[in-house]
Amino acid sequence: MRQFSAANVLAALICLIVLISIAGCGGTSVKTPVAASIRINPSSLSLNEGQVSSFTATALSSTGSVIAVDYAYSSSNPALAAVSPAGAVCGGQFDANSIVCSPNGDGQATVTVTSGNVSATATVYVHKQVDRVVMTPFNDCSSAGSALNPSAVAYNTSAPGCSISAPCDITATVGPFIYGSGNSTVVASAAGIDPTYSATTNSPTYAAGGTITGTKGQTCNLSDFSVGGGTGLNPTFDQATRTPTYVSGGSITGGVGQTCNLSGFNGLTNATAIVTLTDTNAIATGTQLIITSPGVGGGTVPPTTATLSNGTATCSGTATVLTRLQTTVGVDQVINATGTVTLTGDNTIATGTQLTITNQGYGAVQAPTTATLSNGTATCSGTAAVITTLNAATGLEAQNPGATALFASVAGVNSVGTPFSVCPVQSILVHDANGSGTDFTLTGGQAQNLAADVLDSKGVSIHPTLTWTTSEPGAVSVSAESATATILGTGPGTSSVTATCITPNCNVNLPPQYSYNVVTATVPGQSADTVYAASTKSLSMVPISVISNVPGPAITLPRYPNSIVASPTGTHVYLGSDTGAMDYNTTKAVVSTLPFNGKILAVSGDGSALLVSDTAGNATFLYSTTNGARFATAVGPATAGAITPDNQWSVSGIGPSAVRIGNGVPIISTKLNYTPAAIDFLASGSLTFLTNPTGQSVDVRSTCDESELQTLSAADPSLIQRLPNGTGVVAVDVPNLDVITTAQPTGSCPIMASSTLTSYDLGAGSFTPQELLVSSDSMRVWIISNQPSVLMFNLAAHAPISIPLTGGSVGYTGGLTLDGAQLYVGAIDGTIHRIALSSFSDEQQIGAGLVDANSNPVAADLVTVLPK
Repeated sequence: MRQFSAANVLAALICLIVLISIAGCGGTSVKTPVAASIRINPSSLSLNEGQVSSFTATALSSTGSVIAVDYAYSSSNPALAAVSPAGAVCGGQFDANSIVCSPNGDGQATVTVTSGNVSATATVYVHKQVDRVVMTPFNDCSSAGSALNPSAVAYNTSAPGCSISAPCDITATVGPFIYGSGNSTVVASAAGIDPTYSATTNSPTYAAGGTITGTKGQTCNLSDFSVGGGTGLNPTFDQATRTPTYVSGGSITGGVGQTCNLSGFNGLTNATAIVTLTDTNAIATGTQLIITSPGVGGGTVPPTTATLSNGTATCSGTATVLTRLQTTVGVDQVINATGTVTLTGDNTIATGTQLTITNQGYGAVQAPTTATLSNGTATCSGTAAVITTLNAATGLEAQNPGATALFASVAGVNSVGTPFSVCPVQSILVHDANGSGTDFTLTGGQAQNLAADVLDSKGVSIHPTLTWTTSEPGAVSVSAESATATILGTGPGTSSVTATCITPNCNVNLPPQYSYNVVTATVPGQSADTVYAASTKSLSMVPISVISNVPGPAITLPRYPNSIVASPTGTHVYLGSDTGAMDYNTTKAVVSTLPFNGKILAVSGDGSALLVSDTAGNATFLYSTTNGARFATAVGPATAGAITPDNQWSVSGIGPSAVRIGNGVPIISTKLNYTPAAIDFLASGSLTFLTNPTGQSVDVRSTCDESELQTLSAADPSLIQRLPNGTGVVAVDVPNLDVITTAQPTGSCPIMASSTLTSYDLGAGSFTPQELLVSSDSMRVWIISNQPSVLMFNLAAHAPISIPLTGGSVGYTGGLTLDGAQLYVGAIDGTIHRIALSSFSDEQQIGAGLVDANSNPVAADLVTVLPK
């Protein structure tokens, strides 16, 4: 056996200990990272005497990359504010193990974190315990874009000489307050991303993350810059169950072990959870929630309800929940911040690559550390880690018109929310972006820029986020940015375009403001629409091209329909039914069933919602075609109803009431002394018109709050329809047609407008109206009735025309082509009658071939035209 001397052994041990960072004695050295800069978070701390908090430090290399280094913390006054080697800070003195913190008076100290030759500092404020924070109320609204100057007072009620009845003001000792908003859309921190953050790279930098497909020199977009924290569901609320709990609510179909989803926790953004069924069709009270996402801010009080929706079971309704918020406060996202980052190699973004900030955004109280990666010129997805800091902007800023609550926080204590309003929008006028024009003729593919003149309640011109809509997307599409928009001619026809200030982006938590006028645009040519004919007695539906006027192959339906509507987007035909409504997807040529029964009264202009009256279920509701859920449900079936032109909510006649149903807003019921026969809106949406046959009148109301403005005398008003050009409405008032002309509205909620009613004899005697149709160019009115003819009224000449149906047939329902050139009427003789505007005659009778269960021919009593 080989022998080693003591000297040799000792030398080997010294080599191992002293040269531990060397590959071997005499080997190559390993380079230790050196920080080029350090940042410390937060930049200041407010601590009660004896309270403990902590700082975190981040070191950056010369290229801007985050690196791991050793830190040393020190305090300028360790007797007042001691700091541990790990960055824990005591409002007083730590014991030898940096665990117990003993108070030692009030004052300020500077904490310094050092690595090598670089350092960063933060201020610590030590003070008497903050027992209450009171925010100074605001006396008036502030216009959007203006800086706010919030202030607050901190009180102690527990120190000697202080009490609840005689609190001690300790504001001067606590340092800066953190101010927050219950709704960052309305008010937010003015701070955003600083585009020149890093002193070495002169730009924020990209760290890692995401999936990338591209080549060197291409870019990826970044958005949703955010930082962890902010209010959210606390997943460990209940001390017994260690989780929030479910109390009650909702309709459930499922089995033991299946789950239901919960979302829409009131006041909290993007919080989600699941809850497990404990028995068939049952969730036991007290069942634990599993928090799948705590949310990303927005809540100022713990949510008490959540929306119940499908999980592995079938669930719907609203659940009552027991939850609390996470303890961190403040906005955790830089709103509207965007950036780009360049690929440095195929499928690669190198760590330390500079970000190009394309929009600094606003709303943050902490520097964002992550961003969403999306398509640029490369294909990118995922989440990127980013190194950023906030710009120098401080305080709160009014962002969009609306109401919210502001609060102040210091030393972990929040004030009670103080009500505050960003001045609401008072008026909106839409027009040509380069002039005053409001009526345009566009060729297919031609664009026209629009602008909205917006004034708030102080008369200040602002540029809020408006909701722009087009009544006929098959003719004219609209894309919007804030108070401007671009319309594009997409196909033959005429469309009205309007702008609305409505929650959740504008007039948040306040009544909506509709534009005073509308813009109209016409695209010449023949529209290539499709007629769909069905019957309440048949399980078939037949398409007919308006170009060839030849029926296509019959489409099999799983239920007998009771109503039919075509989506203005040209992609869906919806059929109501007492045993299950249906959706025919024209793109996929597939019929699917919808999860409700009832008659479809209306479809929104963007095709996103259906208004449904369910007599058997004693309910009226708005159904979302986007996510397959009900926005809201009112008790009782509606006899009439319509959806606002901005697609946000509906007004229905449910017994002697006008009931407003919307997405995410409370149901509002306005008592009437009559049951409306029909309902529609002014094309801008600002006014609601309801026909009252028993009271021999047309009721005019302000849509924002359903307050009554006028009662117009009429003999027997029934059906009513808006004029797309925004000048008023028309109503069938047998034996007359009532033309109601409305002057341009003024004011905010309630809107003010004067309407006049003029009756014109249709020359047809007494009849029972079946359907009222208005051409998209607002030039002609068509009435289908129990007479063997179709009535047409020329709104320019104020002249009626009676067009006989071939064979003396009587019509049921019909539809106009988008270009207004042809009317198709389903009639009692089993054919579809094509009425041509060019000749004012029944030019063709098209056999639909619909049959009942016994193969007997039946009439097409349900007809609609799908625009293209």
